[in-house]
Amino acid sequence: MMQHHGNRPLIIALYANAILLGLILVVLVSRGPSFGPMAQAQPVPMAGGNGMYVMPAQFLPQLWGCYVLDTNNQSLTAYAYYGSLTKPQLRLIGARNIQWDRELKNFNTDPDPQHIRELIEVQRAPMRENRPPKTGLTEPKTQPAGDDH
Repeated sequence: MMQHHGNRPLIIALYANAILLGLILVVLVSRGPSFGPMAQAQPVPMAGGNGMYVMPAQFLPQLWGCYVLDTNNQSLTAYAYYGSLTKPQLRLIGARNIQWDRELKNFNTDPDPQHIRELIEVQRAPMRENRPPKTGLTEPKTQPAGDDH
């Protein structure tokens, strides 16, 4: 059997490529279950039923957990995952009754909802003579022709 020495650079490049891919795989596997930015790019579904809903949450760059919404008791709780793969821990980090929160109409929002309503009403109103809405400024008065005072 005859060997072709002209293919040697191609074979070396293929082996180098395979070694590089192997190193990338080792790095990815050694990083653990963290998927970084790829996990953030996909929407996370909310699961539940019978008034209880659970939704995954990312509280800090390396702190994951979940929200639990109980619609029957009108409460929201937050849990964080701590510990390690061999000894995981789930800790309650916050809980509150949301009954009164839902009654608020304008808390910690900008712009004010009334301002948005006014903008929408102006937008829906037909424009007269294709002029922009008045800004409160008066138009300059002109003198009649021939009056030089």
